[in-house]
Amino acid sequence: MPKHIHRQIVIAFSLILAVCIALTVSFYIFSRNGAQVQHEEAAHSLEATAETARNIVNSHIQGNLQTLVTLSSFIGYDSDEGLPPQQLLHDPAFLAQLDVVNSQNEFLRMGVVDTTGQGSFVLLDGSSQLEQDLSQDSAVQRALAGEGNISFTFWDDTLGCYVNRYAVPIYQGGVDGPVIGVLTGTNNTDALRELLSPSLLLNGQVHAHIVNSEGKFVVRNQTYFISEDARSIFDTPAFSDELQQTILSAFAVNESAFFSLTNEGALYEVALIPMDVNDWYVMCVVPQRILVTDLSQWFNLQRITFFVIFLLVILLTLYIYRMMRQNNRSMNKLTYFDSITGAYNRVRFLQEMPAKLTADPKALIVLDIDNAPTIKDLYGLERFNSLLRHIKEALDQQMGPTELFCMGRNERFLLLLDCAEPEQVRQRMSRFFSQIRQFRVSEHQNYQAVCSAGVRFVTNTTPDLERAITEAAMTAETTSGSRQDELLFFDPAIYEPVILRNQIEESMDSALISGEFVMKLQPKIDLVTGRPGGAEALVRWIRPDGLSFYPDQFIPVFEKNGFCVELDFYMVEQACRTLRRWMDEGRPVVPISVNQCRLMLYEAGYVQRLCGILNRWNIPPRLIVLEVTESLALESIDRVRAVLIGLRSQGFAISMDDFGSGYSSLNTLKDLPIDELKLDRVFLAARDETDEEKRDLVMKNVIHLAQELHITTVVEGVETIAQVDFIRSMHCDLAQGYYFDRPISVEDFEAKYLPIPLSDLA
Repeated sequence: MPKHIHRQIVIAFSLILAVCIALTVSFYIFSRNGAQVQHEEAAHSLEATAETARNIVNSHIQGNLQTLVTLSSFIGYDSDEGLPPQQLLHDPAFLAQLDVVNSQNEFLRMGVVDTTGQGSFVLLDGSSQLEQDLSQDSAVQRALAGEGNISFTFWDDTLGCYVNRYAVPIYQGGVDGPVIGVLTGTNNTDALRELLSPSLLLNGQVHAHIVNSEGKFVVRNQTYFISEDARSIFDTPAFSDELQQTILSAFAVNESAFFSLTNEGALYEVALIPMDVNDWYVMCVVPQRILVTDLSQWFNLQRITFFVIFLLVILLTLYIYRMMRQNNRSMNKLTYFDSITGAYNRVRFLQEMPAKLTADPKALIVLDIDNAPTIKDLYGLERFNSLLRHIKEALDQQMGPTELFCMGRNERFLLLLDCAEPEQVRQRMSRFFSQIRQFRVSEHQNYQAVCSAGVRFVTNTTPDLERAITEAAMTAETTSGSRQDELLFFDPAIYEPVILRNQIEESMDSALISGEFVMKLQPKIDLVTGRPGGAEALVRWIRPDGLSFYPDQFIPVFEKNGFCVELDFYMVEQACRTLRRWMDEGRPVVPISVNQCRLMLYEAGYVQRLCGILNRWNIPPRLIVLEVTESLALESIDRVRAVLIGLRSQGFAISMDDFGSGYSSLNTLKDLPIDELKLDRVFLAARDETDEEKRDLVMKNVIHLAQELHITTVVEGVETIAQVDFIRSMHCDLAQGYYFDRPISVEDFEAKYLPIPLSDLA
């Protein structure tokens, strides 16, 4: 038994023993002093009777709450180590276990409610109630706030009776963890009413009820003078206005109230004693004549009542112990075994695996079902689960005593085989695959599971078994999935992309600070003058050791982790620094285009930050051309349009890059404020003469449309003189490509295209 479970059992039994001792001591003291208080026998006897009634009800309620608290602790620890909390509380397997628990206690209905108020319940007859909204239920709300409680009496249509709902919080990983849900149990109000039965109180002469601090009945029994349709004790004339105020004043400070009243000539003694539950009070009513006669019978009844309570506590103790043992076995099964196949789960596999390892290598294998989604979609989840159970049975039959397997995550099996060589693994897995193929997913079709496996050899010196499993899983993921029974062995090269990504992410911040990102410029040549009409800024990452990361290595990483935002601002800064120097040196100045990533347009204060950079370097916005890709423009056109309009209003020029590389839409030319249109290199590609004719027609019309809209056109990827002549014939404005120049350093660009005029040098 886990230590934390054993500790909770000890604490629970210690509390119960303390209650028994307290009851015994209280009864002993009360019995010894009975003769001394005979002159106050009426009030004191009634008080003792009310105390007994309260203890019975409190013990019953606290016992039920303790039962739920015990169960909730198991659930909380399970959520900390197994399924995510919200998935666990509505998991069918979990509800099935809850149904078993419900059948072993006195609750008519048990259930769980998640933090949104959505509940799932099981009833004694085996039925269930799913997706019940209890977000407005006060008992559930109090439990979500961390308070175990019992609700006011209400009518339940499903159970067909008046009930009270018990609710306790479920803490994740123990009471110091967050509340992840509520465990509830619903009981017939008759269970409380029976505890207050007159037969248990003063030989049937005391009528006991439970009322709240407003005098409304929570539980009512027979009564001497209150009408059957009364909803409150104050609905009877026997309670005067003065008496009502006295009682309410006592309720306001949570104190007991003892008083006498007369009804139809008969004198009654009434006691109202606060309970430990909600704002409830036990109310006991008895004719005064009963209290002043035959006191010994009353004491005997108290003794009997005590023993009944003691017996109930003992029985409750035994019941809780038995239930906790059963629940411990159930929770152990949920913790260490897969609910679908009955095989070990990953937690148990990792616990058992170290003892199975030796100095000789063993094969750690991740077995994957490649067509699992297809099977589930076409034939249903139950049929897929049958396949999983078939695989489990096949593994059971072929596993040796020193071998191990489990049902892992993502519907994969983990195997540990006594195989030290790849050929041994192939032979063993061939037998496994053959037995798996015997399962027919469909009775009417010869459709089989397509499996693959990744293998990683391990020994008892393997430092990190979790990592070894991950490596085997990554190997399985690299299988093609196109052929049956594919088997691959782990190769450290699998980790090269991961290592590269880690290197990039670990050094990107320092690289930005130290200036490892270098701006290259590629000219945009004016097809009329032959001079550069602008330049595109392209980033290169050159490390201090001389090695470089290529853009296609680090740009995708930056786009995923968001670092591209800072890099784009950095490139704008470098472009402004260069433009400022050109202007100060008297060089001819051409606009510089800077690419803008998708995240930039969603950056808070984007326009203001750009303007701040230009103001710092005193650069006119017309000299900075902001390039956005066609795919970005089509992704969220309303958002993009609003941002681009804001940029245009500040004087920036906007260029649409890669037009034609995807699903182009001419509407973007109409809807977006575009100054420049860059036609992708795909427009220059043609497979045959027919394609050339279509290409010529498309390009001609796109360029003509852009000119009609006063949009400058640029063709990318120009590599031959024939292509230059072709786009010049189309009256395109600018061209960019290796025919003119590759991306070159700023210094080379200045020397080649922007020399300082001789007059300025003189």
